[in-house]
Amino acid sequence: MLFREHRGLLSDSMETMEVVSSLSDIWDIVKKDLTPYGIKNDLRIEYYGCDSRIGWDTYIITIPGYGVLGFTNGLLGRSISIENRSRRNEMW
Repeated sequence: MLFREHRGLLSDSMETMEVVSSLSDIWDIVKKDLTPYGIKNDLRIEYYGCDSRIGWDTYIITIPGYGVLGFTNGLLGRSISIENRSRRNEMW
């Protein structure tokens, strides 16, 4: 899977893209920037939608109380709300 960090511009976000195989891989990428602020590894993954700009079936990676870390082009790890995925698909 591919992970890209959240940035203001898609082009900037794509420059951070890395190959990952688990949520632990993503935490390894971002922990040096987050742990000094007391942010713990509580990554959440949820279906976000199809991004036609880059052809990704996109999943959003968040930490409660922090916000959006980034996005993947596939499902990794432990939790996803199928209900939210269905609801978002209806929007497209």
